[in-house]
Amino acid sequence: MSYDKVLQSAGDFGLYQKLLCGIFVFYTTFLCGINYYTQIFIFDTPDHRCQLPEIEDYVTESSATWKDILPWVPRNQGYPSKCSKTAPLNATEFAEESFSYFTNLEYKLTNPDEFSKIQRSAISFVENSPQQACEEDWSYNHDLVFPTIISQNDWVCEDDWKPTFIHTTFWIGNTVGCFVWGFTNDKLGRKPTVLLSHLVYSFFGFATIFSQDFIYLCICRFFVGCAHHTVSHLPYLLVIEYCGVESRIYPLLMVMVSYSVASMTIPWVAMFLPSWKYLAIIAPTAILPVLLAYKWIPESPSWLIVVGKSEKAVEVLKNVAKINKQNFDSKKHEDELLKEREAEQSYLKKESIINIFVTPNLRKNAFLVNVICMMGFMCYYGHVQNTSNLGEGNVYKSYFLGSIVEVPCWSIPFIINKFGRRWPLIILFFVSGVCGTSYGLISDEWYYTSLTIALIGRMTVTAAYFICLQYGSEIFPTKIRGQGVAMCEILGGIAIFLSPSIVYLAKVSPILPLLILGMCSLLGAVAAFGLPETAGCSLPQTLQEAREFGKNQSYFDCFCVKKNTRSSIETKEENLTFLQNS
Repeated sequence: MSYDKVLQSAGDFGLYQKLLCGIFVFYTTFLCGINYYTQIFIFDTPDHRCQLPEIEDYVTESSATWKDILPWVPRNQGYPSKCSKTAPLNATEFAEESFSYFTNLEYKLTNPDEFSKIQRSAISFVENSPQQACEEDWSYNHDLVFPTIISQNDWVCEDDWKPTFIHTTFWIGNTVGCFVWGFTNDKLGRKPTVLLSHLVYSFFGFATIFSQDFIYLCICRFFVGCAHHTVSHLPYLLVIEYCGVESRIYPLLMVMVSYSVASMTIPWVAMFLPSWKYLAIIAPTAILPVLLAYKWIPESPSWLIVVGKSEKAVEVLKNVAKINKQNFDSKKHEDELLKEREAEQSYLKKESIINIFVTPNLRKNAFLVNVICMMGFMCYYGHVQNTSNLGEGNVYKSYFLGSIVEVPCWSIPFIINKFGRRWPLIILFFVSGVCGTSYGLISDEWYYTSLTIALIGRMTVTAAYFICLQYGSEIFPTKIRGQGVAMCEILGGIAIFLSPSIVYLAKVSPILPLLILGMCSLLGAVAAFGLPETAGCSLPQTLQEAREFGKNQSYFDCFCVKKNTRSSIETKEENLTFLQNS
């Protein structure tokens, strides 16, 4: 009797699993979402300009708005310059022009024609004056964005690489964390790793609040990044191990819904906060309930079996059966699990992640699934980070609208259950790629058309990203599945920390980020085309089965058309079952 059958005796999707999905998976993924968007907002760069000492007093006295000051900002390629200021040759003329302009601001309403003449005169004066680079002081537009770490430290112009570097450091930490938490996962168990990762996430989240130095900030965000995906993906995988084969789409659904809810909530919260520090306090504070509820977090029964603690695993499953109101024969199932453990030991000694490179078919599948994970991870997070480049000043509104388009993606678990993983993934990657590569072809005058295309690109790549998570856990044989998924996470993490650099290219041209991400999505579609369909197939248990997995499929097979066709592995297993029962 396999672990899945023992789990079925305890109830493989009863009240216990529903509580884990609805509370544990939902809340930990929500934490992941709010901490990630907190990072985006506290490191956002508000609109800024060089300070002009000659006009600053006038600005204060006349209560001039940000828009009122723009005529005094030199133009760079048609846009107000953020890094240069007017250096008038004639100080007296400059004083007269600025005095005339700011003392007559009330004419905007009472005498628009007269004010228009004064404004044109100011613009003409600025255009005919030389420019010079900002020396040290900048003014920031905080009408729509709260003061951020960037505006606090003046990390703009020559220092505008620093926010990108911090984002990259965060994702480097995420990649390192895959190694570290993978080790503790195997050695200490799922439950202690949940505790340790949340402690790191919370501690260094709070430490960020007291940051006064660039290096110190990089260290804090590195360690937050180390735990970032683990605080969400580990509870998800833990709950997957409590769910039966047919119900494993529901933890994925909770991950998708929760992350989207977080991304829709945080922009509204940030909109009403006066400073970045308030948001930086909220994010790590939200982690504390998980730490306080640690004693109620369960350990994985399958991990307990692997480390030889079958008695403890049966005790855990007995509690599951009690909550699910199922009859559970502890002694019988303990004996069955002990026999299964003994049988697995021989395989565990022989099989490792290195063996996937031995045969062409498994090597191809492993390579392609890593490619789609890298493209999916990089394109999804690249689209999210690039959202701030799509709006018209209100970054919170941009991110809220961006998160709204993720709501249709909640249907993905049901779609891939009906139509398979492969063709939906190919189509979604392809559509996102077309949107990204065509974005730059739209005229600037068609703003809402280009915005719609960009948001469709984000929506489709979001759906593709979550299918990649599911695909990665199904293509590898059971004996090395954990190592295979870890490899996908590590390579995906490496791809993610390239995404801030791609988004940074918007400073060169606003079309470059989506163009590059679109091309990467098209590469993901090509890679997905070469993968076998995993829906409706018994997953490979051993390396030998994995070597044959998908060989009976053609490139144009579609699960919804051939859902009654069984793989050779399924037939083999049914024949073995028949012989055992004879």
